[in-house]
Amino acid sequence: MTSHTVQAILLVLCAAIMNAAYALPMKLNKKWEWEHTWFAFSILGVAVVPTVIAMLTVPALWSTYTAVSAGTLAKMVLFGASWGVSLVFFGLALTRLGLAITFAVCLGTSAAVGALTPLVVQHANLVMTRQGGLIFLGVLVILFGVTLCGLAGKSREAALQQESTTVRKSFLGGFLLAFISGILGSMLNLGLAFGGSIQRAAQQHGASLAMMSNAVWLPCLYAGFLPGVIYCYSLMRKKGTVGTLRRPGTWYYWLTGAAMGVLWFGSIILYSISTLKLGDLGTSIGWPLFLASIVVASTCFGVLTGEWAHTGTRPIRMMILGVSLLVVAIAILSYAGRA
Repeated sequence: MTSHTVQAILLVLCAAIMNAAYALPMKLNKKWEWEHTWFAFSILGVAVVPTVIAMLTVPALWSTYTAVSAGTLAKMVLFGASWGVSLVFFGLALTRLGLAITFAVCLGTSAAVGALTPLVVQHANLVMTRQGGLIFLGVLVILFGVTLCGLAGKSREAALQQESTTVRKSFLGGFLLAFISGILGSMLNLGLAFGGSIQRAAQQHGASLAMMSNAVWLPCLYAGFLPGVIYCYSLMRKKGTVGTLRRPGTWYYWLTGAAMGVLWFGSIILYSISTLKLGDLGTSIGWPLFLASIVVASTCFGVLTGEWAHTGTRPIRMMILGVSLLVVAIAILSYAGRA
């Protein structure tokens, strides 16, 4: 295994741990509902924090976009808006399924779509090669792993309380939200895959090879943060809880949203750098590698935060088996990176 591949895998693992942990600060906001924290995260974490980081790492940032075609920017906006909807669905699924199951279903689905689309569209000549076959195999193993994780979640729900129509609808609704979120969530990777002209323009303006991708994310994220803000604000208006955002003693809850953004966008930056080290197929190999690693890390966090307490041994054993398949997929995709 080449040194570049080893470096890429280490970057992916670090990025995965950060990404799996980014939702944990939500547990600190005891006096806010989900929509309040997600509103703060959408504004600070998805828009403000990435803008500050991009301005610090990409010289003449705003001039970069004048050198890019309107068509490319339109694609970035479309990808970003789709991803923004997925972020709302992800947050809703999180409240129904918990950390481990939501990450497993959502990111496993996203891994499959986000890996295969760039491969088929941009590298069709490699689809029938050994390397293309390994990527397909890795994605297939991910899908099997995600299926097992989903079954583990259903088993967990049954263990926590007696099966009822309410519980069943809650799980199935959450699973569907996570699945759709995974499909739409892959659009963010397509933004990177098809944003090469923005990267090149950023590099011409003085951005380093490691940081030039930060310019790609902003058009995506500016379109992506709007669905979360609009949905959460509408939900607060409907419940009459907009004033909760200004409740005494909760001012630092906004810092939680910013902290979530630092963890999340920091993981995206590390992922971007890893794709460069993986070569031409970086987005096809790196994306499923990144997301499978997140599922493994989020499962560990889920266990540590008590999501699997009092559920018996069967659900957690099934979850471990699903996660084990994801680890196998990581190995396959890592091998594909040097095939």
